[in-house]
Amino acid sequence: MGKVIKNAVLGLLVVVFLLFAGVMMNKSAKLLEHWAYPTGYSEIVEEKSAEYGVPLSVIYAVIRTESNFEPDAESWVGARGLMQITKDAFEWIDYYRGETGASWDDMYVPEVNIDYGVWLLSYHYGLFGEWETVYAAYNAGPNAVKKWLSDAEYSLDGKTLDRIPYEETSNYREKVSKYREDYQRIYGFD
Repeated sequence: MGKVIKNAVLGLLVVVFLLFAGVMMNKSAKLLEHWAYPTGYSEIVEEKSAEYGVPLSVIYAVIRTESNFEPDAESWVGARGLMQITKDAFEWIDYYRGETGASWDDMYVPEVNIDYGVWLLSYHYGLFGEWETVYAAYNAGPNAVKKWLSDAEYSLDGKTLDRIPYEETSNYREKVSKYREDYQRIYGFD
């Protein structure tokens, strides 16, 4: 009888340990996902998402792709900030929207950079109506995307890019799309 009780207790301890280990591994996996897919600047992102109608998952995916949440990031072409706004894009947005009072140096300020970047995503969505096409426009510019959409070699329906001639833009679109899916899965974002 003592041996049976000992084995039962040992078995129960093994089950409890395995359950505990499983819970801890699940929590660790979630912590790692949250670390790999941050949601920095959430107050600003949520505000601009609501203001411009851009899904949270899109904004976070673009920020992660562009700067990995580094507000002082600057690319080799001089794009600045979290959403990597180029000087030409900054000047065009200011002209198109009407001057906001922001300066080019303000592209390092998260609130200003996110405002400009999310506004630009919203503008591109208004032009193209499809997020994967918007990602290509954000990277290569809307004029290049319009040209590709009008060429049967790149778009069969004039609305969807079946192929992108710029490898950088093709890779960019794939990366943002994957990150968006990950943000949707991890956080349940739209």
